[in-house]
Parts: sequence; C-alpha cells; structure tokens
Amino acid sequence: MFLIFAGVLLVLLIGVTTAVTMGFVSLATFLMAGGAMDKLFLIPQRMYDQVSGITLMAIPFFLLMGNLMNVGGVSGSLFGFGRACLGHRWGGLSNAAIAACMVMAAMSGSAAACAAGIGMIAIGEMSKCGYDKSFSCATIAAGGALGPVIPPSITLILFAGLTNTSVGQLFAAGIIPGVLLGVGFMLWSSFVSKKNNYAKVDPVPWIERFDAFKKAFLALMTPVIVLGGMFGGFFTATEAAAVASFYVMILGFFVLKTIHLKDMPKIFWDTVEQTAKVMFIIATAAFFQYVLIYTRIPAQAIAFISDSFSSIVPVLLIIIVVLILMGCFMEGTAILLITVPIFVPLAKAFHYDIIQLGIVMCISLAIGVLTPPVGLNLYVMASITGDKVMKIAKHAVGYVLIMFLFAILTAFCSPVTLYLASFVKS
Repeated sequence: MFLIFAGVLLVLLIGVTTAVTMGFVSLATFLMAGGAMDKLFLIPQRMYDQVSGITLMAIPFFLLMGNLMNVGGVSGSLFGFGRACLGHRWGGLSNAAIAACMVMAAMSGSAAACAAGIGMIAIGEMSKCGYDKSFSCATIAAGGALGPVIPPSITLILFAGLTNTSVGQLFAAGIIPGVLLGVGFMLWSSFVSKKNNYAKVDPVPWIERFDAFKKAFLALMTPVIVLGGMFGGFFTATEAAAVASFYVMILGFFVLKTIHLKDMPKIFWDTVEQTAKVMFIIATAAFFQYVLIYTRIPAQAIAFISDSFSSIVPVLLIIIVVLILMGCFMEGTAILLITVPIFVPLAKAFHYDIIQLGIVMCISLAIGVLTPPVGLNLYVMASITGDKVMKIAKHAVGYVLIMFLFAILTAFCSPVTLYLASFVKS
C-alpha cells in the first residue's frame, strides 16, 4: 500500500495528470502482483460501470449551474445583500464574503466556483475599506472551501456513488457542520479585522437592506429548490441539479439579463470539459479499486489496524491526518477515490457510521484547497488578484486550524452530522 501511494505521488509530481497517473499505477500494480494479461479486458468494463450510475449524473448538472452563476453574475447580488446586512460590523465585509460563499456553496457544490464567483466581486470592496489583500484572498478562499461541505456537494455525491449510501442523508448530514464552519470562519475574520483595525462601512438603512434582499431573493431561492425539492421528496439529487440549472438559466436570461445566447456555447463547453475531467478520474479509479481488491490490500490493512487498535479513536485521527497530508499534494477527488476502498471497510470493521465518515472525509479533504503546494483556491485567488500564493496561504492558516478542529468535532460528536440525517429516508 505504501509503494502504491508513493508511486501515485511520484508520477503526479513529474507532471502527469491525475487520471493517467491512477491508470498507470493501477496497471503496474496489477501486473507486478501477478495479474493475468488476459484479464486486462476488465479495465474498460470497470471504467464504464463506474461512471454509468445515475447518482453521478448530478455532477455535470451542478457544474453547469456553477458556470451559469459565474457568467450570470449571481454572486454580485449575494455579496451586495451580505454587505448591506453585515458591513457595519467588525469584519463585516469579510463576513459578507463568507456568507455569500455559503449560499454559493448551496448552489454549485464546488470550492473553486465559490471562490472565483465571490472573489471577483468582494476583493475590490474589501480593498477600498483597507483590508489586507492577502487576508481578503485567504478569507474568500476559505469561504470557497465550504463548497464541498455544504450540500449540494459534488464530493458528497461522489462519496455516495462509491459507497452506495443515500445522497439525501449525506446532504442532510453536511448542513450543520457546513453552517458551523461558516460561523467559525466569520468569528475568526471578525477577530482579525478588529485586531488590525480594518475599516467598517457605514450602517445601511433598513429600506436599502430590503432592496438588497429583493435583488438577491431569486438567487437565494436556488438552494431552496435544490434542498427543499430533495428533502420534500419531489426529486432525486440528479433531478434537483437539472431543475436548478434550468432555473438559474432562466434567471440569467430573462430576469437578471446577464446571460446572452452568445454565452451559451462557452458555458456548455466549459461544463463538458470539466465533466470529462472528473469522469475520467472516476473511471480510472474504478480499475484502481479493482486492483486493490485483487491484491487484498484493504483486507490486509483492516486486519493490521484492527489488531493494532482496540478503539476507533486513533483510527479516525489517522484518517484525518492522512487526508490532510495527501491534500497538500493531490486533488481531493483523486484522494477520495484512492482512500474510500480502504477507509470505508475499515470504519465498518469498527461499526462506525459511514454517513458520519463521509462528512469527516469531506471536511478533511476540503482543507486541501487551502494548503500549498496544490491548494486550488489559493491559485484561484492568486490568479484573480495577482497576489502571491504563499502570502495568501500564510493568512489562511487560521482557517485551516478551524477546519481541522471541526473535522475532529465531526468525527467524535455524531449528533452534529447524524441528527438531521436521521430524518431523511435512506
């Protein structure tokens, strides 16, 4: 198992794409373990089976919705509403950016989409009020990290597809941890803002707040459609994503009038390209999982850890630390696909709830968008502002520590995740 992970990391570091890396390492491991050449026909079969499930069909629709929102300028109305309500408080603009990211997260489920959408609007406003640019970038990058945690989350959809668990239960389980994380981020940004005496904007009259709410109302209805429709039993996760994408498209075309017919080819092509990248990784991961089962690595790992520990406590801590360390060097989707075949059977061996494990893994993986050298959201914010990645990463340390503490809280306090999930039918 150590050699496989080392091989994956080595091939990634020399610049090979994630999907090709997983396919290459899987094939090499299969042949070195004595796999018969005549069984290689299983590769395309396994790859196809992995991506043909109806659950994963939600991914392209959520990616489409994120692209529509970014082009349609939905993020502007969300930040404007947050600014009107919170701007007069210490750290008000940073809180408004985080709150807007939380709502964006409940629409797109993507960390990068949240950071990019809000970043292009909020950075300028925060700079005018004297906020340090690197701190502003780190705050929005952290707000974007809520994308994989707050439902609907592409990471949770993928976890559900890999483990045959309920998407609805996973979404319900992610609500409380996601909201608590957002509140924690707001408290930290307020503390830093007061410490550095970042300026507050003048209080906005209630009539202007109401006007800002009216502008943001239709955008705020998007998560209501997605989550309300799912939990109300009106549609599945895939159907909810399709309906919400259509709603955002209508909103952009006829209400906000920020999306034009000429924009659609690029929006659709970006969605196709992003979907192909994600699905190719998922497909090659199917063969990787087959190789792990063929070599009996998960069974041996479970036996070793079960003999070494009598409690789930050290095992969960190891899982969290391993995911955070891997997140420094690999993309979250690839890590999830590599570790699920080992961590899920391990959790079952200790009778640990798989829904709870999914949220713990999701939070731990989300930390990776804030940690160099990979740190996707750091690079997104650096590309928008021209700031240096390491300067942003330095200001993101506080947010990373908060996420680490929340990962531990989620791992050992089951009501945080399972309370709402218990009301959703599997």
